[in-house]
Amino acid sequence: MPTPLSDGAAAPGREHVGEPTHTDPRTAAHTHTEADAGASGPDDLARLAESSALQVLAGVARGEPPADGFAPLWPWLERAGPVSPLRRLAEGFDLSRAELELVVLLLAAGVSEPVARAAADATAAHGGVAGAGLPVWLACRAVPGLCPSVLAAALPLVRFDLVEVEECAPRVEARLALAAPVLDRLLGKPVRDPLVSARMAPVPVLAAGPAEDDELRSAVARSLASRGPLGLPPLVLLPDTPVEEVAAALAGLGLVPWRLRWSEVPEDPETRDRLASRWSREAMVDGAALVIDAAGSPPEAPIAAFADRVLGHVLLTGSQRHDGLVRGVRVVPAAADGPTTAIRRWTAALGPDRAARLGREVHRLAGQFRLDARGIADAAAVAGAAVDAAPDTAGAAAALWHAAARCFTPSPLPGVSLVEPAYDWDDIVLPTATEAALRRVESHVRHATRVFDDWGFAARVGGRGSWRGRGVAALFCGPSGTGKTMAAEVLASALDLRVMVIDLSQIISKWVGETSKNIAAVFEAAESSGSMMVWNEGDAVWGTRGGVASATDRHVNAEVGDLLQRIETFSGFTVVTTNLRQAIDPAFLRRFRFVLDFPLPSEAERRRLWRAAFPPQTPVEPERWEALAALPLTGGSIRNVALGAAFLAAETGRPVDRAMVEAELAEELRKQDLPVPHLKWEEST
Repeated sequence: MPTPLSDGAAAPGREHVGEPTHTDPRTAAHTHTEADAGASGPDDLARLAESSALQVLAGVARGEPPADGFAPLWPWLERAGPVSPLRRLAEGFDLSRAELELVVLLLAAGVSEPVARAAADATAAHGGVAGAGLPVWLACRAVPGLCPSVLAAALPLVRFDLVEVEECAPRVEARLALAAPVLDRLLGKPVRDPLVSARMAPVPVLAAGPAEDDELRSAVARSLASRGPLGLPPLVLLPDTPVEEVAAALAGLGLVPWRLRWSEVPEDPETRDRLASRWSREAMVDGAALVIDAAGSPPEAPIAAFADRVLGHVLLTGSQRHDGLVRGVRVVPAAADGPTTAIRRWTAALGPDRAARLGREVHRLAGQFRLDARGIADAAAVAGAAVDAAPDTAGAAAALWHAAARCFTPSPLPGVSLVEPAYDWDDIVLPTATEAALRRVESHVRHATRVFDDWGFAARVGGRGSWRGRGVAALFCGPSGTGKTMAAEVLASALDLRVMVIDLSQIISKWVGETSKNIAAVFEAAESSGSMMVWNEGDAVWGTRGGVASATDRHVNAEVGDLLQRIETFSGFTVVTTNLRQAIDPAFLRRFRFVLDFPLPSEAERRRLWRAAFPPQTPVEPERWEALAALPLTGGSIRNVALGAAFLAAETGRPVDRAMVEAELAEELRKQDLPVPHLKWEEST
């Protein structure tokens, strides 16, 4: 790995303008603006550079001792303040007085025709040969105290590509030019270096709530203002903090945030070194900070080798700690993720007017959807027009809720599908007690924010400012076909949530520890999306824990215990269905807030099911459904019979009739190993 940058110790003959500041974030924010600079903008710098260069070059052509033609530069820098790119260069790279005057001279030579002609005249007056650029010997005569040693490869002018040096021998005859990106920036043109812009990009800054912004911004400022063992600002590690929130904190400190994804860090050392040098130059001129997005990076990624070569502020997101850093590391822990933080994010993303209109509905959103800053901003943007057009607060809240419930798409997980609910309350037939219990479940999800936050129950069940204890877990027990899965979709539809259906056959793994890992991934995806989780056939995992006869048994029991803890701390909505209530571990039953029984439908309920079995569009001959209602079928079996009869009708081109229903009924009963009765349609009453 290349040797890290030095601490800026002065080379012989270097009179420093000042100590390197690296843009101290504690004082940078809003100290000056372009308006404060007055007559010290890019045009004035160009005029100042031209007049100073003409004066010193004329003296060189006459053979006179170098005059202090750059004396007006220093008051100009004071007026320009910290926002001036030239002052940022001087302080950020700790340039000597002579080095800074050389930059100004080369600026004039690159943009002023009179200066180019004066340089040619001065060159010819001393027997030199005209050509592109400014000869080193001429620059040394024009700038007091300048010597060729400032062009050493380890010093800033060359190390960070501020000055282009013609390759020739001896060095004193080499020709100099200001690097094009530096020249453009000093003239106020936002031209990016191609190597930098190909791999990095500015981060769009999201608005943040004042309290949240102050907390993270202060922590970042303290870290950036410190110094590592080499005099450089340390690399600031922010595990589990979204890049967008880091960018907002940097913007609040007066720094321009840029992002470099870990996969864009060059593997080739030479290219990596060149990118670090070019970025350091760009960052100093623009007052920028680099955020390396290391989420998902492998340990062998060359992030440390790159970060050590950057002179300036470097921040690293992602939980992976990269060894080999020399510059030092400061860790800023992620802000506590709780309802208060979520509310601040929603309020900031919505803006004051929309947030005021929604009022306490913002708290409901924050309690249901565990979105990061980017997800919240996306939901607010998608729903913005609908929120504004809604006639009342309820309509505005419903529009935003709908967008929030659908703006997060988790990474693909085996055995997990995210679907829209297909049923509502009009589609389901249940016993009165079961339906009443379902309505209670809906109420607990809908009014969670009021009870936990407004009425103080959060402090009793999980601690104030915590998600713990807010989740609603329900166990639906009953024979197959009694409507357990449909009931879950009815609840999701009533609450306008998506359904995350989990196939336990793919979640359960024969490998030790894999089942817990898969379950953890599912819970994390459900928390972020705010979706309702539906675990079908829950007894496959939540069954009674067995005795310990082997190491595998211990791991299986540990996985079940881990799942019990997950259910207890989960802040979302979970439904587990099972055909075998007696197979569920009693220790697990205590984790459910609701346990609902779905019995076989009564005859009256079967009559309602048969009457609703065929959609209104289906051609059906009038029949007396009471004869069918006497059969002990579940709702699922009745739907199967109706669907099969409809396909028979479609095949024959006739309406659904008695014979078709009887044929499909016989098939359904045979599947269940039940006898096929003789139906007496005319005798039914």
